[in-house]
Amino acid sequence: MARMRLFVVGSFVCSLVVVALAGSLVGCSSTRPLTLVQRDGDHYYDTKRWDLAVANYSEYITRAPDNNVVRAKLGESQLNSGDPRTAIETLKIALDVDPLNDRIADQTAEALYQAGEREGLTTFVHRMASERGRVKDYLRIADYMGRVGHADEAQTALVAAAKISQGNNFEVQMALVEFYGSRGDNERAIERLRMAYFLQPENKELLKAIRDIGEIPGPSFALAPREMEVPRVTNALEPVIQTK
Repeated sequence: MARMRLFVVGSFVCSLVVVALAGSLVGCSSTRPLTLVQRDGDHYYDTKRWDLAVANYSEYITRAPDNNVVRAKLGESQLNSGDPRTAIETLKIALDVDPLNDRIADQTAEALYQAGEREGLTTFVHRMASERGRVKDYLRIADYMGRVGHADEAQTALVAAAKISQGNNFEVQMALVEFYGSRGDNERAIERLRMAYFLQPENKELLKAIRDIGEIPGPSFALAPREMEVPRVTNALEPVIQTK
C-alpha cells in the first residue's frame, strides 16, 4: 500500500511538472520578439503550412494590431486553411486600412465566395467597382458573377472594363475571348481574338491560338478594338509565304 501511495503521489507530481512545463512554453511563445513571430509566420506562409501561419500571425496581431501587412497575410492564411468566415472579418479590416490593395480585395471576394455569401459577394465586388472604378475591379465582377451563374452581369462588366481601358488592355480582350467562347458565341470570340492580336501580335500563345482555329496571323487578321478612340496601326507583320 505504501508503494502504491508513493506511485500515485509520484504520478501526480509528474503531472504537475508537465503542466508547469507546458505553461512555461506557452509563456515563452507569447513573449517571443515580434520579429521572430513574423519570421516564423512568413516561413509557414511561404511553405503553405497555413494553420501554423495562422497561429503565428494571430499572435502577432494580438500584440501589434497596427501591422496591416501581417493582418492581410493572416486573413489569406485563414482563407487557405479552410476558415473563410473568419478570413472575411480579418480581410475587411485590412482593406479598410489599405482600400486600394487589389490583392486584399481579391482575397476578400474569394473568402465571401467560399463562405457561400453570394449576396455579400455581389455587393462587395460592385462596391469596389463603384468606389475605385479600375479595370481590375470590373474583371473581378466578371470573374465572380460568371462563377455564380450571372452571365449577363459578367458580360456587362467585361465590356465596361474594355471601355475604361479604351480597348488597350490585352487581359480584358482575352477575358472577352474566353467569355464568348464559353458561351458558344464563336463569332464574337474570334472578333475579340483579332482585337487581342492587334494589341500583342508577337504573343506566342496568342499566335498558336489563332492558328489552332485555322486563321492566319497578319495585318488582315488584326482588328482595332472598338473601344479605341483613335485606333492606332497594329505592329502585326505580314505572314511569311513559303516558296518552293
